[in-house]
Amino acid sequence: MADSSMLGGREKGGGGERGWLRGILLKPPVLLLLIGIIIPNLIFVSLALAGLTVPPRTLPIILYVLIAASLRFLPPAAVAVLYFAALLFDVVYCTTQFFGLAPQEALFALQFFGELDILNSQLYALLTVTVVASVGGILFLLLRHGRHAAGGSWSLMLLGGLILIPTDIIANAPLQAGNRFGFSLGTEPAFDSAMLNSGYQALIDAPQDRKMLVIIVEAMGRFADPAHQKLLDDALATPALTAGYRISSGHNSFFGSTTAGEMRELCGTRRSYIELLDQDMTECTPFRLQAQGYRTVGYHGFSPEMFQRSQWWPHIGLTDPRFGTDVHQSGQRLCGEVFVGVCDPDILSHIAADLRADGPQFVYLLTLNTHIPVPLSEAYGHLDCEGKDPIGDFGVCLMVDQWIELLRGIGAMLTEPGMPPVEVLIVGDHAPPLWYRKARDLFEQGHVSWYRLTPR
Repeated sequence: MADSSMLGGREKGGGGERGWLRGILLKPPVLLLLIGIIIPNLIFVSLALAGLTVPPRTLPIILYVLIAASLRFLPPAAVAVLYFAALLFDVVYCTTQFFGLAPQEALFALQFFGELDILNSQLYALLTVTVVASVGGILFLLLRHGRHAAGGSWSLMLLGGLILIPTDIIANAPLQAGNRFGFSLGTEPAFDSAMLNSGYQALIDAPQDRKMLVIIVEAMGRFADPAHQKLLDDALATPALTAGYRISSGHNSFFGSTTAGEMRELCGTRRSYIELLDQDMTECTPFRLQAQGYRTVGYHGFSPEMFQRSQWWPHIGLTDPRFGTDVHQSGQRLCGEVFVGVCDPDILSHIAADLRADGPQFVYLLTLNTHIPVPLSEAYGHLDCEGKDPIGDFGVCLMVDQWIELLRGIGAMLTEPGMPPVEVLIVGDHAPPLWYRKARDLFEQGHVSWYRLTPR
């Protein structure tokens, strides 16, 4: 009898504890904080505490607070619709901040989401699951307890927002160099590009039938440590290449994403590619060279539909655009985890054939494989990333390993027997949008690397 009574007491006590916790969570002030402050921002706070880069989210934070406040005036179902709209805005806003896209470009890019293999990345898969879970939690609270939450303390929720917003700005705004945030504040700096800084622009003004090659390398930023930058310098400056070419190098500022890097280097502008979907921009380098008798070819190992390059590349003068579907050969391997396409080094053989062709040639390559994350299975082994990692970050080490392979491949192509002299410019589009702050700190904020190869 005593044992039975004790067991009954434990069950009752356990239920009481659960009931106490449920009672706290269902109090109107707590519900309101959960809906307006805690759950919508929990994933971002968790990422920040884990050392991952989080874009500043002032506008989304304000939106979630205002939507929770609308429970006083609107039915919970209507508030749930507003929450979905705010979530979509949050996703687009964070994408623009993290990847340097203009807001219009981010919205435009959503239609190409199906081109990506997001779930191949464990990190992106985890983020997707977490977002879905937070959405489910808020919808449950809104539809089940929304009326009850409406009686919560608005001043307490507003206080939470007032604390969270400045904390978010102080913690995360310095991590976003190279995005478009400063433009909105009227602080746009002078235009800068590798074309100008390297002197390559002078060749465009007077090409004299030279063979010309421009390569924009995905995420090739500028290392803060000269020893790390030297890994790239040494990969290019082989004895065979330096015997026939002078190599100069430097860096320039960047703003925006990959398409912004293309517009910067090929067209000398910060205008968006979206403006060129239905009109020519004759001041772009390919157009100018085409007018002087050049054949203009562009390569990219990914889908022609992504960012609609098949549509706007011809509008900047690339009359012969070739994408992954054009250059991939049956049985040939593919590279990439989220952006799966033709491996960059495999495109060099196509470029070599173009450069050997008679007549003046302009060839452009936009690389693909160093989109984050870079899978370990595609390492070339130039660096011991799993052992004595010379970089200090495994993910960045894998990126450098890919850059080294590409740079060595370019040098080998240029020194092949029978290859004519080629004027070459190699430049990064933007610094790598790395998740971890420690990894981002390996690169100079707001700068990319360039190399110019001039025949002796």
